[in-house]
Amino acid sequence: MLDVKRLRYFVAVAEEQHFSRAAERLGISQPPLSEHVHALERELGVSLFNRTTRSVSLTEDGLNFLPHARRILSDIDQCGEVIRDARRRNMHTLRIGILHAHAYTFLPRLLAEWSDTHKDVRLTLVEHATQDQTAVVSAGTVDLAFVREPVHDADLTVTRVFSEPYYIALPQRWPTNAPDKVSIAELQDRAMIGFPSHHASSSTRALFRDMLIKHKVKTSDFLQVRTMHAALALVAAGQGFSPVPQSQSRLALYGVKYLPMAETPPQLSVGIARSHNSKKPLVRSFVDFCVAYFERGGW
Repeated sequence: MLDVKRLRYFVAVAEEQHFSRAAERLGISQPPLSEHVHALERELGVSLFNRTTRSVSLTEDGLNFLPHARRILSDIDQCGEVIRDARRRNMHTLRIGILHAHAYTFLPRLLAEWSDTHKDVRLTLVEHATQDQTAVVSAGTVDLAFVREPVHDADLTVTRVFSEPYYIALPQRWPTNAPDKVSIAELQDRAMIGFPSHHASSSTRALFRDMLIKHKVKTSDFLQVRTMHAALALVAAGQGFSPVPQSQSRLALYGVKYLPMAETPPQLSVGIARSHNSKKPLVRSFVDFCVAYFERGGW
């Protein structure tokens, strides 16, 4: 019976046309690779490669054998995929919509804790922009989604899971009066960089408009981008400041510093949205888990 490992080694050498490169690709040293290929040749009773000190090429027998070896390996790989597919069909699946920032703030720890006690649940994550956060739920693309509130959609049920204050992301080189906070007055005549939301009242500009008016602060410009990533890249370039949720301050980026505000800042509330018609017990279970998780300060 042909050794599957030897078949894989043969195909790697045939594709790389070089024993050293094939060994590097396979993560082994060259001597055992050469030994296994020689053993396969002895088993088949043919020479598969023409070898010189500078090159490796397939013999006619090697050329004839290569498509068969690839087909055998493909069939073996498909056997494993069939088993994995059957296993996945027997698992419960939960499709979760997330905003980009959630993936590097609270989400990893939350999902790790959930998965520890729900090992039979397969999670699927669907990233979406804030502007699309309700559409993915309404369209049935996901079972539920983490969303920024408020949500104005009569067909959705939204459960708030936490609220957090806004911080200010500043260029690292901008001086501030205090090292651990920034006053809104220090933003006078600076450009603000923000991003839209699913609703006009929730955009960065709208959230900070009243605060700026109250403290008689005028920004020199307003730049709007689609994502927080783009906003922070502009901050790093010294183009302006950007209000960001407190949890965002955990993300260390070149040229960017995050400071809390000396004045009481606007709050950002995050909830979980699901369809009114959702009948999936797993959805309710996940929502309850998240509420309890944030109540005990797990993040």
